[in-house]
Amino acid sequence: MSNKLFSLKTSQARWVILISYIIALALDTIALFGHSSPIIPPLTLFFLLYWCAHFLDRTHLFSAFILGLLADTLYQTTLGAHALLFSIITFLMIRHRLRFKGYPIWQQAFFISLYMMCYQLLNYLFFNPVLSSNDVVQYWTMPALSILLWPILAYSLGKVTNTANHD
Repeated sequence: MSNKLFSLKTSQARWVILISYIIALALDTIALFGHSSPIIPPLTLFFLLYWCAHFLDRTHLFSAFILGLLADTLYQTTLGAHALLFSIITFLMIRHRLRFKGYPIWQQAFFISLYMMCYQLLNYLFFNPVLSSNDVVQYWTMPALSILLWPILAYSLGKVTNTANHD
């Protein structure tokens, strides 16, 4: 990653962040309708963690709360449950984001998988899903898939942000 990404302010990339959240919500909707939601990580949370780690001038807790409320309406769960989950995971990222952004991308992917494991554990405690024997493996392998998806997301959002910076 270049230093240009780290020196950007959130206000300079506000529209990129907003559009990425809308795209993430749309992709989460597609994953939900495609019945692949147990194995696909919540991309909205993925994008939120990326922006939280790379833009240090804001805490992104308000964004986490609003995106969590939108996730609640998407998944038809108790209003505020995902908002609390997203806020907790975002708070954990805020606590470690200075170290996190200095790590190489492959190491960031492992930390993201730990955040996704925390999300999955809290999700299990909050909602106590009824899992069949086939769904249990898919449900708990979601953090492993996060390791593979993080470099793709980080590279593509880094490219978009760098091109947005040059305009």
